[in-house]
Amino acid sequence: MSKPKVVIIILQYNNSQDTIRCLNSVKELDYPNYNILVVDNASSLHYLNSTRLFIENEKKGKPATYGSTDSPSKDYSLLTTHYNSGYAGGNNLGIKKALKNGADYFFILNPDTTVEKNSLTNLVEVGESDPQIGILGPKINEGNRTIYGGKIEWLKPKLQHSELPTTNYQLPTTFYIPGAAMLIKKEVIKKIGLLDERYFLYFEDADYCVLARKADYELVIVPEARVDHAVSTSTNQLGSALLLRYHFRNAHLFNLKNGPWYVKLALPFWSFFIIIKQLIKLALGRNTQISKAILSGVLDFYKNNLGKIET
Repeated sequence: MSKPKVVIIILQYNNSQDTIRCLNSVKELDYPNYNILVVDNASSLHYLNSTRLFIENEKKGKPATYGSTDSPSKDYSLLTTHYNSGYAGGNNLGIKKALKNGADYFFILNPDTTVEKNSLTNLVEVGESDPQIGILGPKINEGNRTIYGGKIEWLKPKLQHSELPTTNYQLPTTFYIPGAAMLIKKEVIKKIGLLDERYFLYFEDADYCVLARKADYELVIVPEARVDHAVSTSTNQLGSALLLRYHFRNAHLFNLKNGPWYVKLALPFWSFFIIIKQLIKLALGRNTQISKAILSGVLDFYKNNLGKIET
């Protein structure tokens, strides 16, 4: 019996060196039925051409600029966009294309990850063992720690990762699969739809996991699968102030959309506390750029300024 078809989706925004490093690990996977789709999210021409050259050479079975000398041919494709639509928007384009090509699973990978050889095989085997499992994740090595999923904490501007080691593990309802490496079943996509593009960056993965749970799917971490993640190399170029603006805006959207009733009731009071705290810091002249970014994030939410923040 043939194995389910997996499409590996790698979203690139500049930093083609990271993407190519990821591709060099992906092409060594021992799983027998997968395709590779790189979605370029409006990178500059230099980075786009570097990845395109690598893929073209891989299709020809030749070693590429950043590739190893024994690179086997794989089924690669490159999808380019003319506008940076963020994590959700770019991955959604890849998912739509993969659906048309008959994918059974969608393995979303950050470009700044590398994957161990048997990871996809282990993930799919666990996924196939139970139809109620909807989204799976590997353990993720972040250099100074290894994480096993993420923890949702209401009324907080950031989500926390969990370092609690585990065996094949159905995650508690307060946990989610980090979007750096998540394997999603086709049935989940068909039932709950695509990632919410209003976030643009941050919280989309947790949001999608909450929706999957509401649709009665289970989330599972498979520690026999391992992914290494160079944390934040794909977002550092945006700057810390802008990232904080996304964090605070999207935390509000996430809490309003997914929080229990008491969280939704408390949300305006949380906003008021944040605003007063940052105004005091501004009055004292402390970290004014950061305080302005946080205030802008809160105001973006209330002004319905969602999606990509134009600066």
